Amino acid sequence: MRLNIKDKLAEKKITRYELAKRIGVSYPTITAIFNGDSTSIKLEILEALCKELECTPNDLIVSDDPTVSRLLLYVDKMQQDAKKDDRN
Repeated sequence: MRLNIKDKLAEKKITRYELAKRIGVSYPTITAIFNGDSTSIKLEILEALCKELECTPNDLIVSDDPTVSRLLLYVDKMQQDAKKDDRN
C-alpha cells in the first residue's frame, strides 16, 4: 500500500515544494511520498495532505494487492452513492 499524490498535485497545479511548505513538512518527506518510497506516514501528515489537496485518504491510497484495491474501489463507490443520496 502506498500514497499516490501525483495526480492531485497535477490537478491542483502545485509543486512538491509548495505542498511541503503549505503543510509544514520537509521537501524530502514529500518527495518520498511522491515517489512511493515512504513506508509509513504520520496521521497528521495524511490529514494535512487531504486538507491541502481537498480529498480523502481513500483518494490517495493505492495498493498493488487486488483484494485491497477492490475494497478501496468499493468504499469509493459507496461514498459516491452517499453523496448522490444527499443531493436528492
